[in-house]
Amino acid sequence: MLPSIQYRNVCWFLTATCFLGISSGPGCAQSGHDLGVYVESHGSVPPIPDWFSCVRELDKKTYEKVKARACLQSILSHPEVVRGKVSLHHYKEWDVLTFRVESPSLVVTDVDLGIAPTDLAKVHELLAINGGALHPGSTYEFTGDASSTLVLDLLLRSQGRRAGIGRTVRLDYKQRTAQVAFKIWEGPSGYSEPLVPPYAEPCKITNDNFNWTDVDDLSPVSFIERKMKTKWCGCFSEKDVQDDMRMLKGMSFLAESNISVEGAGEQRNVSVRLRSHPIPIANIEVRGYGLLEGQIDSRVPPLTIHAGDAYSRSASRNVAQVLKKAFMKDGRQVRVFTDVEITAVGTANLEFGVLAYPDDLVYVNGVKFDGSFRDDANLPD
Repeated sequence: MLPSIQYRNVCWFLTATCFLGISSGPGCAQSGHDLGVYVESHGSVPPIPDWFSCVRELDKKTYEKVKARACLQSILSHPEVVRGKVSLHHYKEWDVLTFRVESPSLVVTDVDLGIAPTDLAKVHELLAINGGALHPGSTYEFTGDASSTLVLDLLLRSQGRRAGIGRTVRLDYKQRTAQVAFKIWEGPSGYSEPLVPPYAEPCKITNDNFNWTDVDDLSPVSFIERKMKTKWCGCFSEKDVQDDMRMLKGMSFLAESNISVEGAGEQRNVSVRLRSHPIPIANIEVRGYGLLEGQIDSRVPPLTIHAGDAYSRSASRNVAQVLKKAFMKDGRQVRVFTDVEITAVGTANLEFGVLAYPDDLVYVNGVKFDGSFRDDANLPD
């Protein structure tokens, strides 16, 4: 059911699924409700979400055999999907509806990673560790495509770069070949995020779970997390925890703060408790990146927060959603990055970086399709 990437530990698995929203195929959907729906692909199934829209429509719904069969026939109406079947399995807490689809296998003849020559050595090192990413001579599969995207994302994050990763996929079922070209669209700079195992040396003790649920809406989590030495999926250090505790106690805008650690052996669970005094917003700025570089000011819609308001994460999320909707249009993907900086005088500066870049494209025997997934997974927490 999960991608056929070799997940070597919990941190690596969560990195893949949380950073990229990786699914097991172009139409995968999963829920904690009664019915979970999956696509299990074999061979080089075209990664075209529209072909699998009926699969997503079945998720979280009551199972109906007629609709499931009609969905399968819709998928099979595309000649590049040569075989398929649908099956229902019952488990204790949910039912699982699985679509198994098969296409001819295509050989990858070219992969353009879209990165600078200075990054080639490092990205090839990461690709070799991953093992499941695309490379010339391999069979084109959606999971390999996703693995390559993951590796590029990890490289960028480790360099403090926040970006959109676009791709163009060319599938030729007559010649049985596939080419993939990635393009990096730079967003606002961020902070360097350390690589996690298996891309970094394994820790003797790992921060396996980082819990931020006991935090009020007024607390600037992203600002605090950036300052902390203790990192999710990083190596556990009692000294780092103590240093972080002293740092939190020194933040005058916090009314309460605590870090608790549980677990034994090779894993620790870290929980952070925060309660903040209201922090007045001093400045709000919106910047455009990618296709919006230098042309965003006159097109920013009225914002629901203003200088003088108290900062809150929920209000910032709402602004990010408004900005994403305002700049989203056909043929374009949009990501919104929210940065909050607490000044020495206890005020908050907010910056929203709006990155727009072209939709992914999939060419099947020379015919162009939209290969982008439409969701809100990249909105800030």
